[in-house]
Amino acid sequence: MTSTTKYEISKEIYNRAVENRGFVTEEDKESVWSVAQLYGYGVYSGHVYEENGKYYVPFSMGDSCD
Repeated sequence: MTSTTKYEISKEIYNRAVENRGFVTEEDKESVWSVAQLYGYGVYSGHVYEENGKYYVPFSMGDSCD
């Protein structure tokens, strides 16, 4: 089972993601998510987006740290 949420990200991370087909770059992943989230739970992100002058990345994450 996974949960879905979104994080606010910086404009710089957003701009690099836009250049990366809309996805957070490998270099920025650990700035957005913790190591446990990335390599334990598993993060499955969607395309970054801007809303009302703020920048977000939606994502799903597993509910157990396997």
